[in-house]
This record gives sequence, C-alpha cells and structure tokens, in this order.
Amino acid sequence: METLEQATRAEVDLSDPDMVDYLNQLWSSCLEAYTGIIQGMKEGENGQASPQLHFIAKHVAFIMDFIQHVGNDPVRTEDIISTSCGLIGDLVSAFGAQILPIVDKEQVQNILTQGRRAKSSRTRTVANWATK
Repeated sequence: METLEQATRAEVDLSDPDMVDYLNQLWSSCLEAYTGIIQGMKEGENGQASPQLHFIAKHVAFIMDFIQHVGNDPVRTEDIISTSCGLIGDLVSAFGAQILPIVDKEQVQNILTQGRRAKSSRTRTVANWATK
C-alpha cells in the first residue's frame, strides 16, 4: 500500500505531453490496483466481510483523497473518471454505510456526475452503478 501511495504522489512537467500521458497511465494503474485490492479483500467465506478488509480501512481516506485529486485534475482522461467511479462503487460495496460520509462530498459527486455524462457508454454504466 505504501508503494501505491508513493506512486500516486508522482509529479511531472505538465507542459510535456508525453509526461502528461505517463502521469495519466500511472494514475489509472494505481486506481486499478486499489480496485483489485478492494475486490480481493472484500469477501471472505460465506459472503461475509473479509478480516483483511480492516487492513484497507485505514487507507480509505487516502484513497478517497487520491480519487478526488485525479478526478478533478485538468489533465485527467475519461479512463481516469471511469476507473475512479468503479473504485468509488467498490469502496461503497465493501464498506457499506460507514463510508457514505466520505463519499458524499461535492468533489466525489462531481466525479460521478462527469462519469454519468461521459461519451463512453462503459463509463456511464460504471458511474450509474457506483451512484446506486
């Protein structure tokens, strides 16, 4: 988790299009990694919450800050929005009502709105799922 947190803090020269592309790919990969970790630890036996989910709980605030940062960054791509929406939905699915105060922030809602208004039907579908 610490390695992912370090990767999310990467900064590049935004005047260099190649570096902006690199940053978006890095952010997308970090979001996908967080998604895989959440999905992998979400369910234990008999559909019950996995005990490992408690390990992730202490990182949720950082993950949500990262989602807000990348989702509202001017260099973001639609893929970033889509992956962010999916991760938001996975976090709500994994942690339930206890995470709603963190998700019910204006910046997070703006990301979900951007997803619902996206050109890609995949992004719209993911954003609609995450909103429910």
